[in-house]
Formats: sequence, structure tokens, C-alpha cells
Amino acid sequence: MEFLGERIKLRRMLKIVGGVTAVLLLGALTIGISTSRYMKGVIRDQFNDQQLALARATANRIETTIQNAVVDLILLNSLPAIQYCDPGSYEILLLSTLPLLNRDHIIEIRRVDRDGKTMLVANEQGIGMRHFGVEPQDAAAYLSWASDMGNRGKTMGTGIRSKDPSKERRTILLDLITPTYEDTISAAHPHPTHRFSGYLRATLDVSKLLREIIPPIKSGKTGYAWVLDSSGSFLHHPEATFVGENAFEARSNRNPMISFAQINEIQRNEMLKGREGTGTYISGWHRDVVEPMEKLIAFSPVTIRGPYMDYIWSVAVVAPAHEIEGIVNTVYARQIVLQSVIVFLLLLGGVIVLLYELRWSTILEHEVESKTRDMQRYASELERSELQYRSLVESAEDLIFTVDSGGGIRTANRHMTSFFGVKPGELVGLGLTDLLPADQAKQQIALVRKTLEEHKGVRVESALHVQEQDLWLNIQYIPVTSETEGEEYALGIARDITDRKSLERQLINTEKLASLGTLAAGVAHEINNPLGIMLGFCELLLEKSEPGTIEHNDLKIIERHGLHCKSIVERLLSFARISEEAEEHCDLNTNVESILSVVKHTLEMNNIHLVTSLTQGLPTVRGDSRGIQQVLLNLISNAIHAMDGQGTLTVVTRQGKKPGWIEAVVSDTGCGIPRDVMQKIFDPFYTTKKVGDGTGLGLSVSYGIISNYGGSIDCESSVEEEAPGHSGTTFTITLPSRSDDSTDGESPAYPSPPAEGPRP
Repeated sequence: MEFLGERIKLRRMLKIVGGVTAVLLLGALTIGISTSRYMKGVIRDQFNDQQLALARATANRIETTIQNAVVDLILLNSLPAIQYCDPGSYEILLLSTLPLLNRDHIIEIRRVDRDGKTMLVANEQGIGMRHFGVEPQDAAAYLSWASDMGNRGKTMGTGIRSKDPSKERRTILLDLITPTYEDTISAAHPHPTHRFSGYLRATLDVSKLLREIIPPIKSGKTGYAWVLDSSGSFLHHPEATFVGENAFEARSNRNPMISFAQINEIQRNEMLKGREGTGTYISGWHRDVVEPMEKLIAFSPVTIRGPYMDYIWSVAVVAPAHEIEGIVNTVYARQIVLQSVIVFLLLLGGVIVLLYELRWSTILEHEVESKTRDMQRYASELERSELQYRSLVESAEDLIFTVDSGGGIRTANRHMTSFFGVKPGELVGLGLTDLLPADQAKQQIALVRKTLEEHKGVRVESALHVQEQDLWLNIQYIPVTSETEGEEYALGIARDITDRKSLERQLINTEKLASLGTLAAGVAHEINNPLGIMLGFCELLLEKSEPGTIEHNDLKIIERHGLHCKSIVERLLSFARISEEAEEHCDLNTNVESILSVVKHTLEMNNIHLVTSLTQGLPTVRGDSRGIQQVLLNLISNAIHAMDGQGTLTVVTRQGKKPGWIEAVVSDTGCGIPRDVMQKIFDPFYTTKKVGDGTGLGLSVSYGIISNYGGSIDCESSVEEEAPGHSGTTFTITLPSRSDDSTDGESPAYPSPPAEGPRP
């Protein structure tokens, strides 16, 4: 009985599967057909848009070619030889007209005087200069237009006319007319009369022009282009017998069995009115194929200015619709077949799966019962393990927490709550954006997302601003999959490494300064030796030369620049901390005032307001004036560059926070220094300025000079994003003061350097 029940159940399921298969196949067929129809329309429209762009480009090329001929005609009309038609100007006329005949499809140039008589004819046979008599027919109309002062300097196009209409391929001509005035000076006519003297006519071979432009145009596989004039006649057509014929009659004369109402309406209401657009029509043939077919057409106008009206030509590009639709039909027919096969295979696989499911259902039930018992046992063991894990996590001195992809804190141990200064339980539910500055929180969230996307742990050392302190943490993110489907979060383990990073930074700066000192000492040594030789020989030559002579003055210039080089070398040696000079003491206020007097004009030029607060009566500090002035000049120069044309520069001298120390503070209201750059500002050759604006040695050398005096230099800065309206940078120089300025011959006692926190 159980077997019979399973067979009945199987038949019902197979019927359901068969019905679903039929419905899916029918749906796939319906969707394929409707999609095919829709895509046909879309592709037809896109193809017609491409044909329109082709027609527009062709029309622009025709207009440009005719405009070039007009420009050449106007240029030719400005020549004295054309305006006066002197008999002795034959060679000039020959050289002037031949390029036009060979370049612009102009087959004839004719000069007509004010009485309508032809004075000059130039064509491919040569140039004729004599009175040919009055121009027949069109002379009066042309003279009437040309003699109008309002048309002076203009060019008109005349109506289209045919040459040798009896021939199989007719020649279509277009006349271009421009008035001629005696305006130009020549040897024979030094005083122009500026009177009207006729007109200049150029005859343009339109057939040749269009045969050069139109035939290369291809649309699709077999599409072509043709041109209509303003009267509705073909100026160009692949069917040579159509050229010169009326477009409304030529097609019907060839095949009167087909109605050409659609194309005639397009020609009459769109093309002859100078409009641009697309459409479709029924034709009786296409190239060598003779049968009724639908064609896609796109058309664009060509405008030629006339004396009383504008002549409108129209360029049309056509192609059979079946060439476009055939591709779509083939693609969608294959798609429908492929969809049907895929649906059938999927359903066949479903039937097979159902059969196996019925076969193994009983076995699976027993397996489920067994696994359920095992899972209950595992759950109790897991609960005990979780209690042990929580005990370990809560007692750990590292920060242990979990965070989701949006930066929300899911869990946190006791050490993390104390680290951020919140009560136990309040940290869960907050986000990283609530605990850290926006840029730092964004960076940590990006690391969490990277961990979850790549399913791989990430370890990073990050500088974080927590409870008004800048701290370094070693953070490791590990991806963890939640029991809830689709929910993932990362386990974070962080350790405070601020002390280690501070020590590393001090060691790195020490090594950099040592390397810079070695480099500077080597360079100074290599330059000092040849420099001493040059100065020595220069001094010998000065003794041998007479004062006031050119040679003596040149040698003095050499000596002055050599001494300047020597000063630079000595300064470089002082930066390298190998100066042989005795240690000095100087007045800090005097050096500040000296530097401010130098840069005062620069500050005014950059619209920077100077504020000073110099504490009087300060003891002298350890260091020489040249070095301290160099440091102050470097800091002020950087401040001017950071304020970029406006701001406030503040210079303060004061007693240090600890006895025995003097401070000099240089503060600006500039753009500030980003946190990621603060770590590098004292590195040699590091600069954020453009190439050529800085060497990257200013702050590095300043740090070396101050360190050489036993002092320190610190930096605090904020950018606009962190403190809107209060951005700027403050450098604090701390130097040891002289304990007893009155002591002579004894080495002064200096206090120990103040404890220095982590330097940027």
C-alpha cells in the first residue's frame, strides 16, 4: 500500500511538472516574439538615426564645397585684372582663374560689364578677352540684382539648369553671381572710381560635385543616397536615367503598378520644405532586386542663398528594412530555441531530482533524528565553551570587539569600554563614527568591508584620535559569519602601540638626520677644496692687477661670488652639525625682529596681517643667530605659502613651560596640514609644493639645527574639514636658555631637554 501511494503521488507530480513545462515554453515563446517585435522597432529607429547623421554630414559637405567656391569667387572678384579687364592682364587672369577651374568644380568663369556685355570667358579651353556681346536671357535679371547697392559684397546662387539634356547622363549646372565694383588700385588705375562695373559669374558643375560626394556613401549593406533640388527634380541618383527627371513622376513611370504616395508625401511636405527627419516608404526595387519592399529613409537639407528666394536641396539616405529586421529575426529565433531547450533541461533535471528525493526520503528521516541528537549534545558543549570564551575575552588587556559592515559595534570587552571612556554596555549599539573622527572612522569601515568582501583577515597599524589623544593601535580584522543568513561581521583585536611607534619614529628621525649630515659633510668637503684653490689664485691675481682696471673688477666679482659659495658651504656644514665654530648664545627677540624686518614687505604684498608678542627680558638662548634666523625664515616662508594671499601670521616669544627653556611660536591661519602628511613633514626632501617651488629640506634642516642646539620643534595643525573656519598650523621652537649670562670663561649649565611626546 505504501508503494502504491508513492506511485500515485509520483504521477500527480509528473502531471504538474508537465503542465508547468508547457506553460513555461509557451511563455518563453510569447516573450521572445514580443521582444523581437520591440527590438525591431528600436533597431529601425537607431538605424534611421544613423542614416540621418550620414545625411546631415553629406549635406554639410555639399554646403561647405559650394561655400568654398563662393569664397574663391569673391577673392577672384577683388583682383584689379577682373574689375578693369585690361587687355594686358592676360597672364594674371590665367594664373588667377586656372586654380578655381581645377579645384572647385567650376567649369566656366564669365565677366559681364554694366551694359550686359561679356568681357572675359575662362574655361578648360583657355581664356578669351574681348567683347562677346550682350548675355542672352539672364543678363537683365543678373544685372538688375547686381546693380542694387544693397547686394554689394554678396553672392547669389541661381536656379539649376541642365546641359545637353538629350544625353544619357545629364550635366546639372549652378551659376554663382557676385557684383563687381572698381575698388582696387593698380598701376593703370591709381585712383579707383568705386563705381559699379558689372558682375562676375562662375558656373559650377553640380553633377561632377555630387558624383564625387554621393556614390561613396553606404548605409548598411546595399543602402545608397540621392539628392533633390528645390523643384523636386533629381540632382543625383544611382539610376542615371532619373537625373534631371521629376522625382514625383520618375518612379511611377518606371513601375506604375506600385503606389509611391508615401515617398511623394515625404518629398512634398518634408524634403522640399527644407526639413530634416526620417521615415519609411514602399519601393518597387532596390539596385538589382526588383520587388516591392519597405525602405528606411533619412533626409537633411542643403540651403543655397538666391536673390529672391533660397534654393533648398535635400540629401536622402535609404536602405531596405529587411536587411535590418533579418538580423533581429535570426538572433531571436535562435534565442527562443535556446530558451526552450534550457527550460526543458531544467524541468527534466527537476523530475530526476524528485525521483531521487522520493527514494531517499525515508533514509533521510533516520539521519535527521540521529543528527538532531548529536546537535543537542554539541549545543551543550558549545554553551560551556562560550562561557569560557567570554571569561577570556573580558579579562584580556587587548581591545576585542565585533563590528558590522556599516561600522556598528556588536560586542565589546571591558577593556574597550574603558579605552573609549564609556560605561559597560553603552558601547554596543554605537558606531565607529560616534567614537572616532569622520575620516578615521571611514578608513576603519573600509577595512571592515574589505575583510568581509575578500573573506580574509586584515592587519593594519592606524593612528586614531581618542579622548583628545593621538594614539597608535595595531588592529586585526577577521571575518566572522553569523548564524543569521546573509549577516556578516568582523572580529577586531586591537593593541595600543603608541609608545613603540614613538620610539620607532625617534630612531628613524635620528637615522635620517645622521644620513643627511653625512651627505652634507661629504658634499661640503668636495666643494670646499677646489673653492679654496680658486679663491687663493684669485687673491694672487688681484695683487698683480691694478685697482680700477677691468681685469681687477672682474677678479673682485669672482672673489665675491666665491666667498658667497664659501658661506653656503659653511652653512651646509652647520646643518650637518659638524661646524668648527665655537658654540654661541644669542638674543631670541633680536633674531625674530631681524627676520620680521626682512619679510615685512613680503607679508604686505601677500595681504597677510602680522601679530607679534615678544616677551621682554628673556635670557639668551643656546645657538647662533644665523641658524635661528634660518629656522624662523623657513617657518615664516611656509606659513606665507599656506595662507595663499590672505590671513594672519602670529609670532610669539615666551618663557617655556618648564624652567630653563625659552619658546618661540610661529602660527598661521592657512590651509593646515592633513593628518596623513603630519608624519612626514620633517623627512628630508619631502614636500607638498609643486615641482620647482620647494626642495623638501626646509623643515628637515630646521629640525636638525634646533636639535643641534639641544632644543625641540613641535607642530600642531588642523585642516578646514576638522575645524571649519579655524584651520591653521602652529610650530613651537623650544630652546635651552643660558643659566648665567654674566659668567665669563665658564661653560654654562643647561637644563635637560623636556620630555617629548610623539612628534608628528
